[in-house]
Amino acid sequence: MNRSAKMLVAVLCGALLWSSGGGGSTARASVLTKLSLADMTARAEHVLLGRVERIDSKFVQGHSGLIITEVQVRCQRSIRGAKEGSLITVRHLGGVVGELGQKVFGEASYQVGEEVVLLAEPREGALYAVGMAQGKLHIDRSTGSPRVHVDLGGAELVNPSGQDVHPTAQGVALDTLLGQLTELARRIPSPSERSKTGQKP
Repeated sequence: MNRSAKMLVAVLCGALLWSSGGGGSTARASVLTKLSLADMTARAEHVLLGRVERIDSKFVQGHSGLIITEVQVRCQRSIRGAKEGSLITVRHLGGVVGELGQKVFGEASYQVGEEVVLLAEPREGALYAVGMAQGKLHIDRSTGSPRVHVDLGGAELVNPSGQDVHPTAQGVALDTLLGQLTELARRIPSPSERSKTGQKP
């Protein structure tokens, strides 16, 4: 079996493994329920504009063959949480270690040098993009006026009624999005702020 074939088999198996570990079927794992900006802000401990500096994939200890990826993002503009100039590390399921690759449909994906708007929430001792791929927005400057784009990673996005919908903020001007997030972060407390006061989301 050549390298490409090995990678394809691993990707397919990885999706199944992660799905069964999460308690759902592969089909269910590839469907995300749309979150609004307010929903994501309420769940986010960190909201920022940043640039991806480093990506490291590794096997999960105690789970033979399962891969996670840790992504370091340099904060260029802080809206909540992370200080400007600092590095924060976010994690996603799947990745590539040697010749073994695993893909989890609907997970956020990153590239070194990529500029992103990131909404990150704490989960299981690490930070993850809120709503999987929904909380990581790629910044596209190719048209001259920077806009944001959401890559759903092969997943379908639906509203609570099950109808297909577009991602929140898809194609929105970067300045507009940052203004909206700044206002939402001012009005909506972070998870840690709510825990101190006993306030519900």
